[in-house]
Amino acid sequence: MPIQLDLIDFVRRRQTTDEGDGAVTESPAAAGPDKQADAGFALDVGRAVYSALIMRPVFELEARRFRLGDADDPGVIWDGLDLLWLAFAILDVISELTEYQSGATRAEILDRICPLARKQAAACGIEATGEGLADVLGKVFDHLVNRHNRYLPFEYTWFDGTAGEYRHRRFWLIKTVYTGEGREALFTLTDEGYTAYFGLHETGALDATAIGNLRIKLLIERGNVADAISVADGNRKQCARKALEVRTTRRQIRRNIHAVDFGRVRALAEDGVSQATTIQKEGRRLHNMVVESLTRSAGNRHEATLHRLAERLERLNTQLMNLTTELQQLPDDYDYHSFKLFRRRSLGAFPPMEAVMRRLCRLGEDDAARVGAEFIARIDPPAQRTLFDPAAVIEACDRALERQNVPGDRSQPVHEIDGSPIRRFESELNDRLMHDAFELVHDMVASDGEVLLSRLLEAASHRAAAADDGDLLPVAVAMAVFQCTVERRLAARHRIRVAVHDPGLRVTVPLCAGRRYRGHDIRLIHQGAVRAPEVSP
Repeated sequence: MPIQLDLIDFVRRRQTTDEGDGAVTESPAAAGPDKQADAGFALDVGRAVYSALIMRPVFELEARRFRLGDADDPGVIWDGLDLLWLAFAILDVISELTEYQSGATRAEILDRICPLARKQAAACGIEATGEGLADVLGKVFDHLVNRHNRYLPFEYTWFDGTAGEYRHRRFWLIKTVYTGEGREALFTLTDEGYTAYFGLHETGALDATAIGNLRIKLLIERGNVADAISVADGNRKQCARKALEVRTTRRQIRRNIHAVDFGRVRALAEDGVSQATTIQKEGRRLHNMVVESLTRSAGNRHEATLHRLAERLERLNTQLMNLTTELQQLPDDYDYHSFKLFRRRSLGAFPPMEAVMRRLCRLGEDDAARVGAEFIARIDPPAQRTLFDPAAVIEACDRALERQNVPGDRSQPVHEIDGSPIRRFESELNDRLMHDAFELVHDMVASDGEVLLSRLLEAASHRAAAADDGDLLPVAVAMAVFQCTVERRLAARHRIRVAVHDPGLRVTVPLCAGRRYRGHDIRLIHQGAVRAPEVSP
């Protein structure tokens, strides 16, 4: 972890300094204020304290000796049993019971942990009764769920050396789950509970992603693929959280580079790249393990879920690659904007927003109310509207024209003084001509039973040649056949079924007025009336 590496480097630097000085050592007072503290050590200590608070409820079990109980031997059991082992065993049992269900009841957890506690009591030579073990285990479980404080989250105060103030952290190790079924409470591990269970301290988004990869591996080994998908989604959110931190730092470099420490930027880039690369390798191994499970379990009921998990892991690896690229480019962005460090601030410019907002947030409620109106007026002054605005005149004209445009006038024809009326398109294939074409097609198909399109067009051409104004009858017949091909209801109404005679055959049929038809020779088949089914007596 980055914190451990920083502590190791700090100890090595101190050892090197002591060896170089020999037997001569300086007192803290003579060393000076610059040599007494490291610039980055306060930040590392704050992160270590923040992450170590997760283990504090477990460590408090040794300090809380619940010797008062209903049984006769709780004090002997408390002195002999390993309470830390029991606490982590409870976390392990809950993680195992919640593989295929949303939570586990208190009775189920204590029933699973009681044989393990009995083996431990036998190993240390304690003759404990079942009632005494149940009493001790119940109190350990009640402490981990914070039952004496109405199941509220644990809340601890810690000192942030960087900000110089005390902060609070609230979290659950084991939390109740509401399912709406039954009256007995169900318990499950939270993210902090899994962090304590794996023995890792979360110090950032990438550390949470590493913990998530361990959870995914554990869930895959136990066969709980659905929860592994939800953990993969959580890892994606943690990567997005780290990317947001990088983008915020980059935006701060562009806006106010004086407020950004280059040591912090370099540490963020180096540690982030190494962590992201390690997590990416672990994610790639998880992806390969899921793919191997897919190849082995072909046709399994978890195949679709494994496919989704493989897709999520692949997206997570891509997101980590992009995050690594952004982290590597962060020092280059600082170098690119470093010329702003030597630029004198112009007179009358606003101070950095980060410094102003920090000072405003520290003000009291009354003081903030007094300066709030003036502060808002300076940042967002009232807009001044000009007396004459051409856009307002055009908008007023548009509103006047809209009032004059009556909805009933739209259907009336538009008459222009110097213009010609608009010609409307009128098809030459009118309703009477199409009616004659459909009648011709229906009569020939009904009389012959089966007619080719070429023969039908020839008959239409002969009839058009005999008439004076029937040049468009073959075209109307072709259009009627096309409509029967496209619209099944129209073909069914005329009792016609359309089929292709020979797909590789093309025909050319001369029509009237120099027209020709070139294409497939379609076969038109007559379909008789469908009789109603006979009802058996």
